[in-house]
Amino acid sequence: MQLRVSSKSRGPLMRIGEMSRRSGVPASALRYWEQIGLFPRVTRVSGRREYGDEAFQRVGLLLLARACGFTLDETRRLFAPALDGRRPSPRWEMLAEIKLAEIARVERLLTRMRTALETVRSCRCVDLDACGALALRELPAPPSPEHARSPRPRPRRAGRRGAGAVSARSSRP
Repeated sequence: MQLRVSSKSRGPLMRIGEMSRRSGVPASALRYWEQIGLFPRVTRVSGRREYGDEAFQRVGLLLLARACGFTLDETRRLFAPALDGRRPSPRWEMLAEIKLAEIARVERLLTRMRTALETVRSCRCVDLDACGALALRELPAPPSPEHARSPRPRPRRAGRRGAGAVSARSSRP
């Protein structure tokens, strides 16, 4: 009788401590990511988690998403469907399109800011305001008065004494 053991990973397996050291992610975060569905359930041997190369790549993807400003919820909604081998749903496609449009918007803003900073840096003006005027070519024009939004009034908060509350002083005869 020949026993064949198969694993999704192609490289040597590592325990959670080694995964934590190699990735720089605390073991508690790895456990939490697994608990909330960001990370696939990991094979356990004698009760200990064992990670393969694909898990290390997954950690890299999650770290990249975090560095790009994705929230845990966005990351879970965008990357968790890939964990179960199913084709992405139309809802997932829509979420991905929204995030891609947001990334494109931020890229355009960053390009404009880079140009503005390079303009200011290369200018030899003594007055920073003059340099700022040159950099303003790269920034959006302020909204016209007719398009400017008026500040919304702040909602009134009920103090400690909400409607119908009776203070200790007023309850005395």
